[in-house]
Order: sequence, then structure tokens, then C-alpha cells
Amino acid sequence: MPRKTVVYIAVLLCIGGALLWHSVSSGADGSGLGCYATPPAMFPGLPDSGQLRRSDCGGPHDWEVISLLRSDDAEERCQRQADAFLGGPWQQSRVVYGLLEVTDQVRGGLFCALAETSGTDAAPIGGTGSLKDGLRGDRRLAITCLVKDDENFRYGDCGEQHAAEVVGALADGADVEAGCPAVAAGYLSLTEAELRDRGDLEVRWFEDGSQLCLVSEPDDPAGRHDTLRGTVKGLGRAPLPR
Repeated sequence: MPRKTVVYIAVLLCIGGALLWHSVSSGADGSGLGCYATPPAMFPGLPDSGQLRRSDCGGPHDWEVISLLRSDDAEERCQRQADAFLGGPWQQSRVVYGLLEVTDQVRGGLFCALAETSGTDAAPIGGTGSLKDGLRGDRRLAITCLVKDDENFRYGDCGEQHAAEVVGALADGADVEAGCPAVAAGYLSLTEAELRDRGDLEVRWFEDGSQLCLVSEPDDPAGRHDTLRGTVKGLGRAPLPR
């Protein structure tokens, strides 16, 4: 029986409130809540004060503001509100959050804003339409399969060639090393022993606190990636989809 190897995937999924975006002026009537576009020249850097411009959420935009926060625990509250807005844990989505400083003399405070990203580099990609309920129903904003992209991963479709597939998530605080093998085995319709016996799949997880569990092929000495095509859900003992 081959020895199980557990590999960590380090990612930069979370902006985590560390970026404090500057000055979006707005009226005292709450009209500042909505969507905002950033001049393309600003990426990947931060916009200067006042350079975000109000946009219709149905049209192209980068950030969607979901609340105005005044308290010292703005980062924690923004994360909770992001969960409620999306319909699930934001860390399990293709979405990051930012705190945008409001310098309006009437209001002040911080906007809690969300943006869709293309991968673990956490750079906003812009889009149209609201992010609301993106983790409900068809879960269109859920992370599913990952394509290797230099030092990061791009969020891909499981129908394209990919390096890893999300197989589930653990409860907050659960031990990923102990829990992810069971989650992965259940996803593949195998026992943990049967999954270890396969030898062509490894259990992995994000190190960002998202509690996401993944499976991928073992590291290839030649450096090959993205050889899977199609989901491994319910795969059992069948060959890998390629």
C-alpha cells in the first residue's frame, strides 16, 4: 500500500482587509451603496483617493459595496456580511473583500466592498451584475477546479484541463489534516483506505483558513500540471478523467 502524502497548497486567496482603499465620496442618504469601477490603469496597484467612480451594477464594475461600517471591528463585520450576502462562506468563493475608506464629512467610516477574482492572486477582474447569492442555487461563484498559473492558481471549469478539484469543506476550526481525507474519500465514493490505495490522487487543502479540501494528482517530477479533465466526483475505482 503506498504511503499517503499530504501536501499543503499555499494561496493568496484573502485580501483579508489588509488593503485599506481610499475615499469614495457619497451622499448622506445612503446612495453610496452600490457598484464602483476602477480605471484599468490602476491595477494591480491601489487607486488614489477619489479615483473610484460610481457605476450601475448591471454594467461593468470592479467593486460592489454592501454596507457602511463605523465600528472598530469593521473587518470582522465585513466578513460576516459578505457570508450573508453571498449565501455561504466568502473564503469558499471567487470573491475577495476590501475596506474602502469614506472621507465624506457627513458620514465617514468604511465601505465593505466585494470583488470577483480570477484566481488565488486575489486581483479583481471586474464584471457585470450583482454578486448577491453567488453561493446559493447554482453556486456560480463557488471555487470548483483550479488551473496552475505560475505561482498561483486560476479558478477554472472542471471540464477544462486542471490541476486540482475542490471536494468539500470542513466546519470552522476543524483539523484539515485529519478531516480532509474523509471528505475527499466520500466525494469520490471511496473509503479512505481505497483512496490511499489508488496512488494517483492526493488529498490537499488551502492554508488560508477557508477549510476547503481538494484532490489532485501527485507532484510530477517533470513539472507537469493540469492533466485532469472532468470531475472526479463519484469516480470510485475508475481511471482518472483525462
